[in-house]
Amino acid sequence: ECDDLESFFSTDYDTNGGLFGGHVGYNYQVGSAVLGIEASYSGSNVQGDGPAGLGLIVSQRELDWLATVTGRLGYAMGQSLVYVKGGVAWGDLNTDVRLGGISVLEGSETHVGWTAGLGFEHALTNNVTVRIEYAHIDLGSEDHTLKIQGTPVVNTEVEAEFDTLTLGVSYKF
Repeated sequence: ECDDLESFFSTDYDTNGGLFGGHVGYNYQVGSAVLGIEASYSGSNVQGDGPAGLGLIVSQRELDWLATVTGRLGYAMGQSLVYVKGGVAWGDLNTDVRLGGISVLEGSETHVGWTAGLGFEHALTNNVTVRIEYAHIDLGSEDHTLKIQGTPVVNTEVEAEFDTLTLGVSYKF
């Protein structure tokens, strides 16, 4: 492995795409106060790319999946709930370095970080709710070992953070 090549492959570019998944959770209400815990898992098509290495090479990053476990604290107003949330986030990030469209280096790593956000949820019936939620997710920084056909070549530091806007429907049992 040659760590001094890291700066040659450094990239800083925007990613975009969507998350598609589900969540399970439990809420406990005392008066207007609502306390809850929630776990989510989403598949992803979030990706981005940019030039690296003298502009001859393209580096692509892709988030394969995202999982969170968060606590929720809310205030109930009739059929509606306003809440804040925070907790732990995990995500699998892939790095693919291409030369002329051909993959020459690949690596992936599962990142662990944090998430915090706020949301609004409204009960349509006793069992069905709809929500809109904003969250900031910071998956921190991890070293990705980029490989050529399984042989380690270079380590590169990958940082990932992004903002999400979630629209959701929930069924309460």
